[in-house]
Amino acid sequence: MEEALTSKRSIVAAILIALLFVFFSLSRSYLNSDSFIVFCDVGQGDATYIRLQNKIDILVDAGSDRKILQCLGKHMPFLDKNIELAFITHPQKDHYGGFEHILDRYTVKNLILNPINNKALSYQKLLDKLVLKNVNLKSQYSEDVIRLNEINITFYWPTKDYLRESVYQTKTLKSEFKINDVFLNLNKYSQVFKFEFEETSILFTGDIDKEISNKISSSLSRVDILKVPHHGSKNGITKKLIDKLIPKISIINVGKNNSYGHPHKEVLDLLESVNTQISRTDEDGNIVIKLKSHNSKRKTATKN
Repeated sequence: MEEALTSKRSIVAAILIALLFVFFSLSRSYLNSDSFIVFCDVGQGDATYIRLQNKIDILVDAGSDRKILQCLGKHMPFLDKNIELAFITHPQKDHYGGFEHILDRYTVKNLILNPINNKALSYQKLLDKLVLKNVNLKSQYSEDVIRLNEINITFYWPTKDYLRESVYQTKTLKSEFKINDVFLNLNKYSQVFKFEFEETSILFTGDIDKEISNKISSSLSRVDILKVPHHGSKNGITKKLIDKLIPKISIINVGKNNSYGHPHKEVLDLLESVNTQISRTDEDGNIVIKLKSHNSKRKTATKN
């Protein structure tokens, strides 16, 4: 009888310890007020998760498939299912595909996307799902600014004129959001914006090409962190742009052993010429950078 009671007590104690461990783990994620950014390893695609002051979740692109869920599951508090602000820099699947799965698990409150159409079935399904989930859709253009608490997001590309000149057909979604069929490569319309939080500045560049890199360079200045355009393609960043930015850290979102040869040696040499710290998701996995406050010095990218 005593042995049975002892066994039951041991089981109960083990369960209590396990529950305390789970509670402590969840509590720690909510009590931790650190702000950080994660350049997610989603293979050959872009996805960046930002957690600010333990209350605001931001997502820039989502890769092509379910891999983004692994990154969010690891770095976003388990019980938090709200993404306050998200971006699709341009409608190519290696940037938008993951949102199909995110919408099944999370509530995306606001989504910034250019009014550019991609006739691929996967994008049309995503547009329908965004309307079904009542996501607030909005576009931003050059010189637009979003201010949210201590965050400033300044847009440099595209301009309204550049978009207007290449539209040949427009349709309206049920949500009254208009999307346009365009003549040019979708990469050319990639959102370029600077994200600023306290003393940290990050430039997101989507998949812009050399033409757009040179167009916007005169509007830009130094940044702490650069999301290198187009996975390090040789047709992305230019010397003119990198000489204006001189980033402390340059992040390349790229898939291991990809068939495109990204990142190109020419781009790596260009980045090294300005003595920037280069981090790559194909080599480092998820790249986590803590966004320190006003007393912070040089940021350091870490593998996680």
